[in-house]
Amino acid sequence: MGSGTLRRRGGAEGIILKGKKNKKADKKPLLAYGDVAFANEARENLHVINRMLSDNLADLSLCEREVQSKLHEIAFIRERTSAHSPDYTARTVYRVFNNSDWEQGGRFNGAWWIGCPSPLRPYIHIDGKRTVEVDYSGLHAAMLFAEAGLQIPNDPYERCLSKAIDTPEGKAERKLVKLTFNALLNAKTVQHFGQVKGYSEDLTGREWDDFKKFIVSSFPEFKQHFGSGVGLRLQRKDSDLAERVMLKFAAMGYACLPVHDSFIVHHEMQDVLTDTMKAVFKDMFGSVGETDFDMGIGEAVSGIGEPIDVNMEDLLAPTGHAGRLQAYQLMREQA
Repeated sequence: MGSGTLRRRGGAEGIILKGKKNKKADKKPLLAYGDVAFANEARENLHVINRMLSDNLADLSLCEREVQSKLHEIAFIRERTSAHSPDYTARTVYRVFNNSDWEQGGRFNGAWWIGCPSPLRPYIHIDGKRTVEVDYSGLHAAMLFAEAGLQIPNDPYERCLSKAIDTPEGKAERKLVKLTFNALLNAKTVQHFGQVKGYSEDLTGREWDDFKKFIVSSFPEFKQHFGSGVGLRLQRKDSDLAERVMLKFAAMGYACLPVHDSFIVHHEMQDVLTDTMKAVFKDMFGSVGETDFDMGIGEAVSGIGEPIDVNMEDLLAPTGHAGRLQAYQLMREQA
């Protein structure tokens, strides 16, 4: 495996501005925007971030057979017809702004781990070492609390929960509350907003319309925000927050992988990441947001219980995770 298999061809514009979607088109149009000071600065910062991401190897510590096995399990659970292996060459990011407005959107996209299903993310290694993922607890809710000058709860969604959070049912309930809360912030209206994917009346004990009303009534502080489309404005803020966190790690010479409201780093950098995330949040919003973390799987790659056939070609020219890691190490030696 050559080192070229670790990189995509560069040169594409990394700061993208989209217009408003019209009835005749399925997608929002891409807009030309000329010489814009904000875009120029964002592009320079993006170069720094992408250099940091490209200089480190983020990979799944699984053989291809294990990846496919887990993807099929995930597809079955989520009732999808297919699942695809990640494109490991997608190791850089770009930012997308929406509705002809630099204040809407701006989140980082493009890297393979951003779309990686959450059950697979604990298997992400950086330069062959296990990782930790740290996320902000209820980020958009925390932002709204901070902007309103209110104390940020440890878990903004706790007031809506009826089940113990340390149970599978409690975790599923919280996930639905979070999904619905954020969806209602993005919605144009509350009344006509359709049911979120995966909604379960059995889990919530409420019909969908009643559950929407329950969420809105549970957050009287934010009543004016539901059905207002404020979510894209909050995405601009959380993407700026992500940019600052990654720039700090780039300055320290360490990898930091963005996943919207969470970040993945080498497991020994957990405290550094947590402190950085809190400091950046406080600097932007004047309050301290809570964080939570999930540890990655250890360096040893677990098997899937099937016999292994010794293949000398694979030993001499490894493929999959081992091959990519070998190619990366060779590339670093030749740099």
